[in-house]
Amino acid sequence: MTILKEIKIKMTKLNKYYEEILRKVDKFIAEKNYDEAFELVSQEIASPYIPMEYVERFEQLYVEINKIVMVNQIKHKYNNMSKMEMLGKIYDGKKVDLNLLSFFLGKFHKQIEPMDLQYLNKIFMDKTITNTEKIFALEQIKITEIHYIFDYNNGFINKIFTINTNSDFEFHKHSYFVQTQKLIEDILIKDPSLATLAHELLLIIYEYYFGTQPYFESVVLADKLTRYVKAYFDNKYKPDVEFKIWMDNIMGSKKILN
Repeated sequence: MTILKEIKIKMTKLNKYYEEILRKVDKFIAEKNYDEAFELVSQEIASPYIPMEYVERFEQLYVEINKIVMVNQIKHKYNNMSKMEMLGKIYDGKKVDLNLLSFFLGKFHKQIEPMDLQYLNKIFMDKTITNTEKIFALEQIKITEIHYIFDYNNGFINKIFTINTNSDFEFHKHSYFVQTQKLIEDILIKDPSLATLAHELLLIIYEYYFGTQPYFESVVLADKLTRYVKAYFDNKYKPDVEFKIWMDNIMGSKKILN
């Protein structure tokens, strides 16, 4: 038997194995046996080798089932708590529980009063809570159609802003970043992998400056950011030295605060 034939047989067996695992997971999900489904997926995720064609599917299942398991655990643990008790668990003065916040908003959204939102405002003024967490919390509040103006302390740039949940503060709605993203896509239309990397860096810039925006015009930022990305993969491109220092500062600050 040739080596190629042996490999083909092994791959066929592997595919059959993973298809069977996926069938079992689907069966557990259909039966709402999420704990068993999550355990099975977790075992495969932790294994040293998964064929590339199955990696994305298992990762997707892991995220989706984990979310359901977490919500069920929260319901079991906190469902009988009063609104004030739950608020104290969401933010204890040191850290924020975003899963519990989502549950709280879903359960009490019709009963939330200004004093409850004033308490939640402490989250957005806490410099130790990351911008990523704060932005997610704001998005959850907005989804619940709660309109409120929060004070927001951006620890990256040491400035305090007001954020209206009725405004277009999200990355995909913020006019400055939407325009910059479109320009980047146009520049890197033939390099989708570089466009993806530039998008991720733009998202980091958005979080860093949340509440305001960089001093560059969109067209300038798009140009400098695409050159910055290209320089990492091709020596013929040289990033703007000052821009590289600026980006390195943002990346360094994010590592420290996050």
